[in-house]
Amino acid sequence: MDDFETTRSKSLNVEHIRHHLETELLGTGKHIVYAPTVDSTNSLAMKLAREGSEEGVVVLTDSQTAGKGRQGRRWVDIAGLNVLSSTVLRPLFPPYQLVMIASLAVVDTIADICNIQATIKWPNDILIGERKVAGILIETSHDHTGQLVAILGIGVNVNGHISHFVTEQPTLQAEPGLLKIATTLEEASGHVVSREMFIARLLYQIETRYLALQQEAQAYVNGPISRLIREQWRNQLSTLGRTVQVHQGSKLLSGVAEDVNDQGELLLRSHSGECISITWGDIE
Repeated sequence: MDDFETTRSKSLNVEHIRHHLETELLGTGKHIVYAPTVDSTNSLAMKLAREGSEEGVVVLTDSQTAGKGRQGRRWVDIAGLNVLSSTVLRPLFPPYQLVMIASLAVVDTIADICNIQATIKWPNDILIGERKVAGILIETSHDHTGQLVAILGIGVNVNGHISHFVTEQPTLQAEPGLLKIATTLEEASGHVVSREMFIARLLYQIETRYLALQQEAQAYVNGPISRLIREQWRNQLSTLGRTVQVHQGSKLLSGVAEDVNDQGELLLRSHSGECISITWGDIE
């Protein structure tokens, strides 16, 4: 039996996740919705939110048939090996802060569970070294009462090896470059990682910062918690100080990624000396 077979997980054990949860809101009680296969956890979570589901509901699956990536891309997964989650939130603070707390939560969970230092590639890809191990997709809308709802989608490559993924998945065989740009927690740590333990810890890491920001927002201030989270996020950015190219559709910008502003936008110093504020794009 090869390594790929020995790391192939069974279905998520939801009771095991509940047993290890340390949260007050996220995933507690009946707040976990699990389906072995869904089209997209974000789509299902958004449907539940629009129908009035409570804040803190977490949608989990072993496999997505139409997983979503940033900018309309498809997120491809191998059944039973990854963490695929979407959480229903109703933030009182701007969505860019949700990007920050989500990416910090993934970085801290990787450190807690795997003892590995990950970094953030602006705005919200998670890297180990130069290879992507996780991605975040936040979608916003309004529920039936008109209240803002945000779906926090997180996908993490947990077990298995990318080389096996490319071999096993016909859809990935046309992407040989995947071996150079992606990795898994098992590849990086050298051992199989419990998806259940990872999810329980991830929800705790998200909730800790989320509830603190909610409390601060209720006081109608952009106070010390917001500033601390922004600085923590900035300090984890592997993009800063590097010469980068920013792809915005057919448009290409290049220069040095100097800093980020208070709203999390990337400040790019072009080769002509102009400072450009980047709100979206793919970074190379």
